[in-house]
Amino acid sequence: MNNRYPASTGAEIIFTEHEAEDMETTTAADRRRQNLILFSICFASFMVNLDTYIVNISLPKISHYFNAQPQEVSWIILGYNLTVASLLIIMGRVGDKIGLKNVFQLGFALFTVSSLVCGLSPSLLVLIISRCVQGIGASMLYSMTPAMVPKFLPAERRGPAFGTLATAAALGITVGTPLGGIITGFLSWHWIFLINIPVGILAIVVCQKAIPDDSRDSLAAEGKGFDAQGAILSFICSMTMVFGISKGETYGWSSPLIMVCLAVAACSLYLFINWEGRAKDPLLDLSLFRDRAFTFGNSASVLAFAYLAGNNFIMPFYLINFKHMKAEQAGFFFLIYSVLFMFVGPFAGKLTNRISPRLLCTFAMALCSINALVFSFALSSNSLVPAVLYFILMAVSFGTFCPCNNTVVMGMAPPGKQGVVAGTYRMGNRLGMAIGVCFFQIFYSLAFSSVHHTGAISYEKFTADVLLRGFRDTYMAGGVLLFAAFMFSLLAKAKKSV
Repeated sequence: MNNRYPASTGAEIIFTEHEAEDMETTTAADRRRQNLILFSICFASFMVNLDTYIVNISLPKISHYFNAQPQEVSWIILGYNLTVASLLIIMGRVGDKIGLKNVFQLGFALFTVSSLVCGLSPSLLVLIISRCVQGIGASMLYSMTPAMVPKFLPAERRGPAFGTLATAAALGITVGTPLGGIITGFLSWHWIFLINIPVGILAIVVCQKAIPDDSRDSLAAEGKGFDAQGAILSFICSMTMVFGISKGETYGWSSPLIMVCLAVAACSLYLFINWEGRAKDPLLDLSLFRDRAFTFGNSASVLAFAYLAGNNFIMPFYLINFKHMKAEQAGFFFLIYSVLFMFVGPFAGKLTNRISPRLLCTFAMALCSINALVFSFALSSNSLVPAVLYFILMAVSFGTFCPCNNTVVMGMAPPGKQGVVAGTYRMGNRLGMAIGVCFFQIFYSLAFSSVHHTGAISYEKFTADVLLRGFRDTYMAGGVLLFAAFMFSLLAKAKKSV
């Protein structure tokens, strides 16, 4: 018995039944391998975001355990976030140099070992240091994940894969805080770190078996040098910028510490750009910014994530202080967003095979901008319907934008530069989140500037009208921010090959 498959020339290629069965088996094996690769990529994003938020709710317990002040314990979170954000571009470039798989596996190993040290830490200092080491591993994982999709998966699977990746990242953010509370309550804070060990070991085994070795491709595409000076300048710039923006409101924008941090960030950024323009083997190829998909896609992402983080910061104040909800009721509204996002993300990723991802990003940011502006005028409603609709449209907007913008930006990555493009993209997102919280915080505080008060602001003492003014101004400013993201998405012309 023969099986006939039409060739592209119109002729027939005849395979024996045995050959056809071998072909089907190979195809099935390829699918299984691709699924394992996608699982590894998504699980890495999930773990990095999970460990960003899982510790927050355990800080009081950790503070009591080590008999430490809240200011000291806060470095458990800050150290992790600073390390992740500061090393993303560097790790992306390292991946291009030695292979994405090598950096990815090393990231899982470092993340797993440091989690063990975190869980067994005998002192607060050891815990903070091990959390910073965990951040190094997280930066390796987080910078590799967007680069590995176009590197290891076929073109027809990239859009859906980015959708699944965005969903996994959102799931990590969603379950982080409640899972941390459950583990700390039923076990102890040590187990929020120790739980990473078995899953980390499993992930390493899956990576070893499923992900192809691309180290030879990396060495063939690039020279053997490494831009150490660019890496140092990038690290200093990222570290001081993120710290200055994150702690500006805490220490005061005019405080010497914050002013020095921002000044160092500006100077190191200037030196970094100047050096990268003449380096023989630059950490970041500045010619990438000539591509509209890279420049405008990243710009739209920074603004979108700024709004998302700012909304996550200010919305609890609106629901609890203005709508007088309980914390668990407010959490339910965020759950609406998260659950819908998990459905919209993969669906939007599949749509990129039929509709231009740039157009989908543009639609998403237009919808989100209108949603924010309409919500700013519906804040005073006695009904909860406007808030519910707001969260639904937020889920549709960001569930569409995140995977589609991933496709736009990573679709332009030249061979051998997927890592640095992914690292730059992830770094922009993290920076945008830090900026967004400050942006919303500033606009919210401006509403109280005309109200006389002494000492620290206590928002509970202000009237409903003053609170409403603060929320309305903030969301109107957010709508303008999203309109800018809409314009950048419109300009981010994607390649036809995406």
